[in-house]
Amino acid sequence: MGTILLLAGAGFLLLLAEMFLPGGVLGIISSLLLLSAIVLGYIRLGATGGTTLLCVITVCAVAGFFVGMAIFPRTPTGRKMILWRTLSGGDVLEPSSSLVGREGIAVTILRPAGKAIIDGRRLDVVAEGDFIEADTEVVVTAGEGVRIVVRKKA
Repeated sequence: MGTILLLAGAGFLLLLAEMFLPGGVLGIISSLLLLSAIVLGYIRLGATGGTTLLCVITVCAVAGFFVGMAIFPRTPTGRKMILWRTLSGGDVLEPSSSLVGREGIAVTILRPAGKAIIDGRRLDVVAEGDFIEADTEVVVTAGEGVRIVVRKKA
């Protein structure tokens, strides 16, 4: 019984460490340790004892998962992975159709997609027709959702 508890305890400790040191290796090792504890439980304790151990480990793992998800956003790794900034009313992008007729300059070669500066903003644009060289003046001819179509200024 002591070996089973040792394997299960080490598995849960490594699972806890995985939350703070992500990478997957500790999670895999902890899963193997927990699985070993369950198999050993079936061998030494019989079907009833093994099934009880399986249920206890499963309940503890699920409870640990939910507790971990509550704690994870406050860990250093969680703070790096989770976006905390929310969009306010001023951050909403204006519709690309409002840019029709505006002029700008191609920053990159448009073949047919590239970048252009329109109204002081660097935007992804698509050339209408032929390729457009960099540093060429362009005019917005259409705005279709997020797609901004430009052509050479005549």
